[in-house]
Amino acid sequence: MALVAVTALAGCGAAPTGAGSGSPPAAVTAVAVTSTASSSGCGRRPTPTSRVTGATGTGDVVQTLRVGALDRSYRLAVPTHYRSSVASPLILLFHGSGSNALQTSVYTQMPKRAARDGYLVATPDARDGQWQLSSPGARTDDLAFVAALVSSLSSRYCVDRFRVSAAGISLGSEFASIVACTPADRIAAIGLVAAEFLLRPCRGPIPVVAFHGTADPIVAYRSGGTGAALPGVPVIGVEDNLAHWARLDGCSSGPHLHQVGTMVMRRTWSGCKGGSGVVLYSVLGGGHTWPGSPIDLSAAGFGATTHQVDATGLMLAFFGRHRLER
Repeated sequence: MALVAVTALAGCGAAPTGAGSGSPPAAVTAVAVTSTASSSGCGRRPTPTSRVTGATGTGDVVQTLRVGALDRSYRLAVPTHYRSSVASPLILLFHGSGSNALQTSVYTQMPKRAARDGYLVATPDARDGQWQLSSPGARTDDLAFVAALVSSLSSRYCVDRFRVSAAGISLGSEFASIVACTPADRIAAIGLVAAEFLLRPCRGPIPVVAFHGTADPIVAYRSGGTGAALPGVPVIGVEDNLAHWARLDGCSSGPHLHQVGTMVMRRTWSGCKGGSGVVLYSVLGGGHTWPGSPIDLSAAGFGATTHQVDATGLMLAFFGRHRLER
């Protein structure tokens, strides 16, 4: 779809702060430092250490990175039992419009929970709360920030370069898609909440797990629907968007439907190239929210939050099953 159809996602996705919850185990495979997947940070003393990052209630701490003429901020969580002799997978987590890294760390609980399961998690801050939407691979400050961030972390920590994943909500979800479709960033899998438009150019396969409420008042679920993100302008629907991802991944079968509880329908595409996969969790009557979050946003503004599925836990398990093979 045209870029204008997603630019209004800049008006959605903010979340307040709150408490945390537990996590199902994720499948994290240790990679020996002799592997070509290992980064230059293997064998080096990390900065900051896992002991320091584990000391906060969110599981992560603020860091800064100079990119060109700008100082950019992000939050970093280090695996609870980090070892510089073992390459750790990395997750890039992007906040929604008007939100920030701290709010998103608390709202999703991704940094704390993923660190327990062996992941590094970087949650960047957008300038003025707004990610720059663009064609994948464009020369923008935000894409330069992401590239510099991955490079910096790879030089300071032992990162599995074949296991870098991206996730986000709303505007952050769409930015995660753009990052994944930008060749230099080499993203192994993505987790998308409340926005999942596929922008071109994009080279697949890219494994995708997505979550979207059918009563989302901000980004409409159904094809031809309208929402607060783009008033009066009909959008491509969520199921059509995931079908686009499935075609990009060369999936030969699906979607296969499975009812998950009373509120959630799972659609799965299979037979995808390179072991990829595409999964959509449709939250029946759900809103513009992160499923399973310990924080229920205002139903009047965002719609209902389901607790029948746990987006953070499902993403971690999904990321644990996928790695780059090239």
